[in-house]
Amino acid sequence: MTHPAKQKVCPECRSLVHDWNEQCKDCGFEILIEPTDKARARYLRRPSLGALLWTQGWAVGARLYIWFLLSLIPIVGVAVLILLVIFGRRWSWKRGSWGSWEEFTARMRVMDWIGAVWVAALVLVYLLLRQ
Repeated sequence: MTHPAKQKVCPECRSLVHDWNEQCKDCGFEILIEPTDKARARYLRRPSLGALLWTQGWAVGARLYIWFLLSLIPIVGVAVLILLVIFGRRWSWKRGSWGSWEEFTARMRVMDWIGAVWVAALVLVYLLLRQ
């Protein structure tokens, strides 16, 4: 038996639906589960690993094209790196014209992974060339 606090009502047919379901089992209505504003704000305040490890590529992937151009200027590039690590997610969400929160978070995950793989590849090449 399911605990009533773990259920909600389908807006289409009014049957009870588990919180974690994406569709109503009775009518098939698709239920969109959105993060709370607090969870979204917490995610946007987190520093961006991808911006730290792969600044120019991350700026393009995050749809922050002016920041990409600024990062190409040698002295300004360091400041851009710091700003994108701290504020990049917020700026990208606000100005990136994302279709949905899921699209945005999926892109941020991919960009963080690419940054980590990029740095790992550079370290590997360095170690191989050093021998």
